[in-house]
Amino acid sequence: MQQRQHPHVVTLPRPLRLGAHIVAQLAEAVLLPLVIFYVLLMSSGLHWALVGALGWAYLVVAVRLVRGERPSALLAVTAAMATLKVGVAGAANSAMVYFLQPTLATYVFAAALLLTVPLDRPLIQRLAHDFCPLPPDVIRSVPVRRLFQRLSLLWAAVLIVNASVTLGLLLTTPTVLSVPVATAASVPVFLAGLGASCLWFRRSIRDGGFVLAWASD
Repeated sequence: MQQRQHPHVVTLPRPLRLGAHIVAQLAEAVLLPLVIFYVLLMSSGLHWALVGALGWAYLVVAVRLVRGERPSALLAVTAAMATLKVGVAGAANSAMVYFLQPTLATYVFAAALLLTVPLDRPLIQRLAHDFCPLPPDVIRSVPVRRLFQRLSLLWAAVLIVNASVTLGLLLTTPTVLSVPVATAASVPVFLAGLGASCLWFRRSIRDGGFVLAWASD
């Protein structure tokens, strides 16, 4: 008689620790550079705002390298984008150009998510590894592979919606108002995408025959 196999347990960090890690990654690579630029723009002008944003990006990467850590994919992309944004915005001498570039880049990133859907390792899977690494056997399971395809479609849609709102505000509203309003407007869409992602993740883990558990320490 064939013995019944026990489901493989996938252990993740405690929800609070995992959430704190995700928030720290996003704050470090996305939120803080935006805040630094905006504050310096209002207090010291465009030149120092550009210097501050670029300095932050390089500082974070340098600290990781000094510690012997590997910069995350998100952080590496952010540093490269910061270099491009500061160069173009400085040449154009325009704060709107600085904010317009990541908006346009968001469209490009959304397109990249869609183009990598049929690949063996979609782009969103590589990014997810920075936030929540999964064991290789979990990654290879059919339900989890389908999960990354669905997440690619979902987050491409989220990015396109947020970029469209930001672009509309940048073109019709002064930069001083458009940036905070666009940031606030993107929060509900982001949270909806995050909630759907969590539900799909739990369902895919279960359908793959795995049991999700949280670390005790």
